[in-house]
This record gives sequence, C-alpha cells and structure tokens, in this order.
Amino acid sequence: MTLGEYIKDARAKMQLSQQQLAEQIGIEQSYLSKLENDKSLPSNEVFRRLLNALNVPLAAFIAVFSAQEQQQLTAIPDVELYLKQQNNKQHRHSGWLVLSLSFVFALGAVCFYAGFQALCFPERLYQYESQGVVLPGESAFVFTDWDQNFPMLNGSAELIRQSMQKRAEKEQLIYQRLAQLTEHSFEHKGEYYIRTVDGGSRTFEYKGANEVSRTGNTVLQLLGLFLMVFSAVLTLGRKALLRF
Repeated sequence: MTLGEYIKDARAKMQLSQQQLAEQIGIEQSYLSKLENDKSLPSNEVFRRLLNALNVPLAAFIAVFSAQEQQQLTAIPDVELYLKQQNNKQHRHSGWLVLSLSFVFALGAVCFYAGFQALCFPERLYQYESQGVVLPGESAFVFTDWDQNFPMLNGSAELIRQSMQKRAEKEQLIYQRLAQLTEHSFEHKGEYYIRTVDGGSRTFEYKGANEVSRTGNTVLQLLGLFLMVFSAVLTLGRKALLRF
C-alpha cells in the first residue's frame, strides 16, 4: 500500500470528498489530489494535520505499511524519527536478550559442571562405627584397648591364673556392653569422633568409604544441559530471524 492509497481508503471510510478532507487538513484540493496519486509527499506539518484529520496515531499509521514502504516514508521527518526510536528500542532489547541468554548458558554450564563433579552433592559416603557407650572416666577407646591393662605375667602359676581370670571377667563385661551403632556421612569427620549420649558417650571410628550415585547430581546435569540447549536454540533462532 502506498501513502496515496492509504489516504484514499481512509477518506472513503470516513465518507468524505477530496474537498472536505482537504478543508479539514487545511490544504488545497489539488494538493490532496497529488498526495492521493502519489505524485508528492506531504511536508511534516501537513503530515501531522493529515493524521489529525484522519484521527490516526502515528504508530497505527506506520504499522499499516511494510518495511520497504516505511523506508520510502522516511522523507517525512516524523516518520523517520519514529522509526529510529523503534530501531533503538529493538537494539536495546536485543542487547538485553543476548546478555540474558549468555547468563542462562553460563548458569547451565555451572549446573552441569557442579553435577558432574559432585560439588553440591558429594558421592563419597563415609562409614563410622561405635561399639557401645563409653562410661564417664573410661578411655574413649575402651572397647578396643581394654585388654592393655592386663599384661602377660611371668610370675607364679597362681598369679597368672588370677590375671587371666580377671581378664576373662573384664572381657565378659565388655562383651555384655557391646551395642554396635553404624553411621554414614558424606562428610569425612576424621579417623574418629565422639558424641555425647545418655549415660556417657560414643566413639565412632572410621571404617571405610563407598562411592554412591545421588539423584541431585543427575538433576543438576540434566538441568544444566537443558539450560545450555535452550539458550543455544534461542540464540540460533534469533540470528535466523535477523536474516529476514
């Protein structure tokens, strides 16, 4: 659609003659005829009065025309200024979009790396065991070193017998107190740690570690892949659209 065709169509919808519309604009009928026949372009002042007479906002007027037709109308200062402003807005929006997509891609990469390296959810599970409750005043390792208080004697048979009897009694007492408890932790707490419990304390000794898989790391990797692919697809789609 040309400017002349637009004016003719708008005038017809308003059921106005050329003379009537020319009077509303404040121009000669012959000048309006030239505009409708695309033999001339209006000055900026006449263009403003034309839009006012047609009761059409500038944005609505420009939206009617194709990109090529809009370029032809840039000879009118108001049209040129409006298109420049819109172009600047698009550039700013495009800049923010690129920045946002870059951030999303970087976030995806961080999530994937964190999941792959198990940074947020450790996959090494440590096992600690406690043999029983240590009474106040006893060694923290009473269940493992209790027999150190019964050295082998080289005395008479009676002394050796008494020592062995006491050792057996102590062993029986320790055996009766056995109440094993196992704890697992994704944090290495050293070779042992002590926890206060009712009646005394428990000494948890390190026994080993196993590698386990955790759902959290899988979720992080999948989320990271999704964010990276999502941002990449939008970036490629945006570039493809800009070519047209």
